Amino acid sequence: MRRAVLGLALTLATGALAQSPTAVATLMGTVVDAATQAPLAEAQVIARGPALIGEQSVLTDAFGAFEMTLLPPGTYSLSVTRGGFQTFSPEALVLKSGKVRIRIAVLAAPSPASVTASALEFNDSMTVPTMVSGPVPEYTPEAIERGVEGNMQVRCVVTFEGQVRRCKVVKGLPFMNTAVIDALEKRKYKPALAQGKPVDVFYTFHIRLKLPSR
Repeated sequence: MRRAVLGLALTLATGALAQSPTAVATLMGTVVDAATQAPLAEAQVIARGPALIGEQSVLTDAFGAFEMTLLPPGTYSLSVTRGGFQTFSPEALVLKSGKVRIRIAVLAAPSPASVTASALEFNDSMTVPTMVSGPVPEYTPEAIERGVEGNMQVRCVVTFEGQVRRCKVVKGLPFMNTAVIDALEKRKYKPALAQGKPVDVFYTFHIRLKLPSR
């Protein structure tokens, strides 16, 4: 069964004010189901950025709305998660002083059966999935503070479309498991080939994490 490619929508409307050394931004938004446009309650929205100490996290209300205040101007990454839906992580969201309104639409997560029913175990007769594009795992403040480094193993399904799905940590590192899975599932790969044809495969990623230079 062919699976739909992840669909995302992000719209911005800003109300800019004159920036000053003490200026702050307010991020307001709504999270909705991309298929039905219904608001999603209890979706977790996390903001991270160089200008922010740690991270700021909120849950959407019954109307799918959320608000983050007192954010220093800068570039932020967001992570939007909710049970039953695919994680959405818009990149390079620039906040200046004043209010920024966003609308995020996410697709329901595919059922485990639809992703794994046709997946084969990767073997030496197949070509290795090759990364085309996508992010490196972003270190969490907790991992940096504790000096976390080392090797991880994450088992995923790499689909015939080159998407990474259904990841499970085989060997993890403290405070980095979620960040690594988020990065993997946003990547695009050349799929594995079996007898010259792209196939879904179970594939284990071996990842070496090293603290970012300061």
